[in-house]
Amino acid sequence: MVTRTARSGTGGEGARLGSPATRHREDPLNGSDDPASAKIMERVRRLLDLAEHPATGEEEAAVASAHAAALMLRYGLDASAVRRGTTGRAETIDGIEFEVSNRGGHARERCWALHLVCEALDCKIAQHWTGVKGRGIRAATRVTVTVVGPEAVLDGLRVLLPSLALQMENQVRPALRRFAAAALESVTDKDRRAKVSTDFRRAFYVGFGTGVSAKLRERVAEVAGEVRGSGAELVLLDRVALVREEFDRRFPGLRPARNTPLHHDGFYTGRESGRHADLNDRTLPDPLAAQLPAPRDDRP
Repeated sequence: MVTRTARSGTGGEGARLGSPATRHREDPLNGSDDPASAKIMERVRRLLDLAEHPATGEEEAAVASAHAAALMLRYGLDASAVRRGTTGRAETIDGIEFEVSNRGGHARERCWALHLVCEALDCKIAQHWTGVKGRGIRAATRVTVTVVGPEAVLDGLRVLLPSLALQMENQVRPALRRFAAAALESVTDKDRRAKVSTDFRRAFYVGFGTGVSAKLRERVAEVAGEVRGSGAELVLLDRVALVREEFDRRFPGLRPARNTPLHHDGFYTGRESGRHADLNDRTLPDPLAAQLPAPRDDRP
């Protein structure tokens, strides 16, 4: 068995959502002398201009918007700061709600996987459910998670989380079949086979989230290396504190999820699958530079 600790909170029934929190601070990226930061900002700004231009076709606008969202997710940029290019603008720390399947009674591990993914992007997550009192999350009729983070990152997670949830379900089934064929062939007791299969599946989910998290952290580390010593580094550090403050405001006294022992093979099989997950950020089509609007000179 592999033992991992889920650090996501659990609110039980009736965990509440708060209103967005807005923080005013100077935008270091705007005044940065770092050429890489300025290039990234201008690239995202032009993509947003293309997506929002009335003459842009629907399909082209969708591509430009998706690509801009991917860049903002990767580099931790705030859309309002990118568009305005000014200092002292408001940054919004908000929350999104995502419903998690409890099919098979595995919602806890699915939530755990999503928590690991969100944590890698410096977001915080709380899980809550409705169901029969005293029966816990395994018997819940509806399970949701609330993700608290910067708006720009949440925009990317709105696309990323459903994609990862689908990939996770699609990959656990063949992985379980392979495991059963190799390890459970000689097990004749049906109850024993069912329990081991359940343990494998639950561990696979957590492993998958761990693999995706590691992949995301590597990419975040790449970005951190590119912006180290520039204003962008201050933006990323500032957001961590803002997210923690807003999460604590929305969910005071949240209880941490308890320790859960995990099946060894299931966890490591899931982790390997997660390492190869499609994160929807580097495979997006890139519009030709000629299609992008020229840099604006009339920014407020």
